[in-house]
Amino acid sequence: MSDTAFEKGLPIGIAVGIALGAALGAALGNMAFIGAGLAIGIGLAPAFGKAQLKQTVDKDKTTEDGSDEG
Repeated sequence: MSDTAFEKGLPIGIAVGIALGAALGAALGNMAFIGAGLAIGIGLAPAFGKAQLKQTVDKDKTTEDGSDEG
C-alpha cells in the first residue's frame, strides 16, 4: 500500500515541495531552498497519497451503500 500511496501522492508532494522551496527561497534570498523544499515535498508524498486513497475508498463505500443517492 505504501508504494501506491507514494505514487498517488507524488504529484501533490512535488507541487507542495516546489511551492515551499520557492517561498523559503524568496523569503531568505537563496533559491537553493527549492531543492530542500522539493525533498520535503517528496518525503510527504506518501502521506498525501494515503489521504487520497482513504478519500477514494470512503467515496466508493458511500456509492456502494447507496447513501449518496438523493
